[in-house]
Amino acid sequence: MKAQKFLIADDHSIVRTGLKTVMKGLCPFASFDEAVNGDEVIRLVKTIDYDMMVLDINMPDTDSITLISNVFAYKENSRILIFSMNSELLYAKRFLKMGVLGYLHKEAGAEEIKRAIETVLNGHIFMSTSLKKYFHEERLAIRADNPFEKLTNREMQIAKYLLLGYSASEIRKTLNLHSSTVGTHKVRFFEKLKIKNLYELRELIKLYNLDLTKI
Repeated sequence: MKAQKFLIADDHSIVRTGLKTVMKGLCPFASFDEAVNGDEVIRLVKTIDYDMMVLDINMPDTDSITLISNVFAYKENSRILIFSMNSELLYAKRFLKMGVLGYLHKEAGAEEIKRAIETVLNGHIFMSTSLKKYFHEERLAIRADNPFEKLTNREMQIAKYLLLGYSASEIRKTLNLHSSTVGTHKVRFFEKLKIKNLYELRELIKLYNLDLTKI
């Protein structure tokens, strides 16, 4: 039987160590690679087929949307569990729609972490009880619409870099886009959010308790 191989990506060593301990309890003969940012994740994914990856989406020098997209570009059947301090209710839907199989908050207990790992490892979607409740309420249309869910991943990225103070030319270089494309996306997401400037964007983010700079 082939030994299972896992990748754990988080910039905090104590988190990586804790996850390895839990995962070794479930898969005693597994081997582990570790990464501390998106570049290291992609370098490893290019050459190694992992049975499962546990990724933080708030690592230094890492655009998490680009990272997840690139992982699937190299290994389209990747089984990914996101393990993050970012709120499940605010961020999980976007990443689940991208193809990750689970999203779990770092404050989850040991038993829930084990369930999440086992579920994703078996190729199934994992959601916490609170996340399931959120999606159920959403389907029943009793939750107010979050306007940021209307944005495409590219629009979210451009909004993020604008909030970080990047110029249009810096965004173009970072995301490898044509300069006019940056402006077009900006106009579109301003229209979707019904805002006119970055000040209004910041105020809207506060209203929905988001932090786009963390993704």
